[in-house]
Amino acid sequence: MTKSATIPCWTFNQILALICILDRFRRWPLRTLNIHAKDKREYLYTLEQLETARTHDAAWNAAQREMILTGKMHNYMRMYWGKKILEWTKTPQKGFEWALYLNNKYELDGRDANGYAGVAWCFGKHDRAWPERPVFGKVRYMNAAGLKRKFDLDAYIRKIDHIAHSLV
Repeated sequence: MTKSATIPCWTFNQILALICILDRFRRWPLRTLNIHAKDKREYLYTLEQLETARTHDAAWNAAQREMILTGKMHNYMRMYWGKKILEWTKTPQKGFEWALYLNNKYELDGRDANGYAGVAWCFGKHDRAWPERPVFGKVRYMNAAGLKRKFDLDAYIRKIDHIAHSLV
């Protein structure tokens, strides 16, 4: 058997049908976030408050400070960081816009395909649907309790404080 014989020969209609099916799967985060766009949020922050790491959440503030100080952020914290921006902005669209702005301004991979993909993941891209909840819809949720179970948060915050003090 030649190599070319193993490649399926698809018709235009089959390819178009597959693209339509895949597009439907990729659009679910936008649909679910739009359904929950007007859900009440416990906290709402301005872009300035987020950019200057002035929230009620010490873990999130440490992640934002790490990004500002070093141009990078621990991967697990980066997921939490993006999820909280979604949770703390008036709409998912505004959250996505602000997350991209902060990522592109401070991250070394800002304006890079990986940076965009990381932010998009926080808003449901490349993930599966989860049980529905307020604000997030079916987009994966992360909270501080889960963060503490899976991550040494106290050591992380001490590390970022140490970096900040060493730069003064």
